[in-house]
Amino acid sequence: MIVFGSVIISAFVDNIPYVAAMLPVVQGIAHKLGIDPTVLYFGLLSGATLGGNITPFGASANVAGIGILKKEGYEVRTMDFMRIGIPFTLTAVFIGYLFIWIVWGG
Repeated sequence: MIVFGSVIISAFVDNIPYVAAMLPVVQGIAHKLGIDPTVLYFGLLSGATLGGNITPFGASANVAGIGILKKEGYEVRTMDFMRIGIPFTLTAVFIGYLFIWIVWGG
């Protein structure tokens, strides 16, 4: 839930303040479950980082890239960006989720 929730929230909220706000929450969840929080931290990090790829305003690099394209005369609409961003992000998140689970979760 942490990974996929972070993906959705980070598509619309900058990932740095989101991760900063969620660190104590994740630590609290790990404490209540009696587990090492490392795997949850990596889940938060990967979800928040990759989630910004869904929208043109979800990551600073996207905003800069869209600005450069606009300056060069290309218009990129949000739905056009999301048509590419959603499948890419879901694929990357799924692979990252499996990697994290195999290396640290199992």
